Amino acid sequence: MAASLSHEITQPIASARIYASAAQNFLNMQPPDLGEVREALAGIVDNAGRAGVIIDRIRDQIRKAPPRKERFDLNAAINEVIELGRSAIIKNRVWVQTRLSEGLFPVHGDRVQLQQVVLNLLLNAVEAMGSVEAAPRELLISTRQDHTCVHVAVHDSGPGIHPEHLERVFNSFYTTKPSGTGMGLSICRSIVDAHGGRLWAEANEPRGAIFQFTLPAA
Repeated sequence: MAASLSHEITQPIASARIYASAAQNFLNMQPPDLGEVREALAGIVDNAGRAGVIIDRIRDQIRKAPPRKERFDLNAAINEVIELGRSAIIKNRVWVQTRLSEGLFPVHGDRVQLQQVVLNLLLNAVEAMGSVEAAPRELLISTRQDHTCVHVAVHDSGPGIHPEHLERVFNSFYTTKPSGTGMGLSICRSIVDAHGGRLWAEANEPRGAIFQFTLPAA
């Protein structure tokens, strides 16, 4: 539980710190760029609120409270996640594209938890591509549906994952990052499993990785 908590709240806290640093830079300009300062402060407020919501969800898990499920538009939720990850995207010079299917079935689930899954996959991809210097850093997030489920895929053009590790990356405490906890993908899989879906990884062509998950249509 401690590893889960530290991993989950690290993301919004790190984003809030980046926004705070940006606000300081905009204030130090001559003259100060107050419009950008307001945007940065809004980012701090949003991420602080998100950290609070994540802590509430973990408290629910400790109390074994029922999940906070609702019907919602997954495409809209994904667009919100991209905005949450904007600072990391810009910092790592990643080009983001979306291919979100129109008329996507609504899904029934915990919006915050499922957004955490997408955000984790997005930030993992962005961080992986941060080490790529000689090729474009491209991220594609797509959605589609069939008769029974909604499908989400996060494609990156990073260094990829060795075929032997495609399943191992979902094990608790397994990580290839020097500062990683090895909890992110394990938590993501447990969230998707709890929603009746499936999460897996495969190689992207010509390079990189694809993380995909399905959710039952509401």
